[in-house]
Amino acid sequence: CAILSTHNLPHIQHHASNDILWQTMSWCLYWEKNIWIIPIHPPSLVEHWVLCIAHLSTKQLHLFDSFGDQKGWKVDIKVSGLSCICHH
Repeated sequence: CAILSTHNLPHIQHHASNDILWQTMSWCLYWEKNIWIIPIHPPSLVEHWVLCIAHLSTKQLHLFDSFGDQKGWKVDIKVSGLSCICHH
């Protein structure tokens, strides 16, 4: 599995070059992995983390929200985007 780090988000937000992103992300070889573990920090008034586990072969997302509220995620998950990623 691949653990996608939030360490690179500031680089992405500040439009880092592809070379910089490749240098900081290529070691994990996430494109070769069937399972991605993705920490998510959703914007909210209360700080908390959500964990997403993406099973690319089955096109399934498993979400763990420490607050347990599933209602808000239906709008946030874009299945067509994940489906597009899975086909690559």
